[in-house]
Amino acid sequence: MKLTIAILITLVNISFGQNEIALNNKGAELINEEQFEAALPIYNQLVSISPENTLYRSNRATVLFNLKDYKNALVDYYILIKALPQENENYFQAGNVLEHLDSLDKAVYYYSKAISIDKDYYIYFFKRGTIYLKQNQWKNAIEDFNAAIELNPEHDNSYHNRGIAYYKIGAKEKGCEDWCQALLKGNTKSASHLEKNCEKYPSTCLLTK
Repeated sequence: MKLTIAILITLVNISFGQNEIALNNKGAELINEEQFEAALPIYNQLVSISPENTLYRSNRATVLFNLKDYKNALVDYYILIKALPQENENYFQAGNVLEHLDSLDKAVYYYSKAISIDKDYYIYFFKRGTIYLKQNQWKNAIEDFNAAIELNPEHDNSYHNRGIAYYKIGAKEKGCEDWCQALLKGNTKSASHLEKNCEKYPSTCLLTK
């Protein structure tokens, strides 16, 4: 009798696990199709079933973020950070959420945590530099955009934003050159900055394109 019960429990657990896998596969498919409202109840159910499963919680946080439910997304990222303190991406995503909540100092903190774990990903520096730009911390912004450009010399937004920071500290020529580089790399936003602020541009940029 005990053996029969044990076998039944095992079969139930296998079936339950297979159901979780099917649900997660469906949820992931919906995320890929950007059907976030349809994906949310699936991940709510999965997190309820297995609250310790970091994949389910991470996927739900992604869904919540895309639904602009930033506060609940942040709760999930905080739980993920506690569960996986060496996972840099969770700190980065928490920074993204906090940026959308206009908690800029906290966003800088979490971007910095991501950078402390992985110093080789240019986007981390770019995002923190963008926050410094919003806070008028021009020199800090330049340092981060320098790092981003060193890691990815083709990242046009880093040139564009560094150009703004240079211009703000009075380094007009450096700012114009960065906007020129950004334009050459495909950043159309830089064209208006060049036309408004830089006498010899954008013709020089267009000629060297």
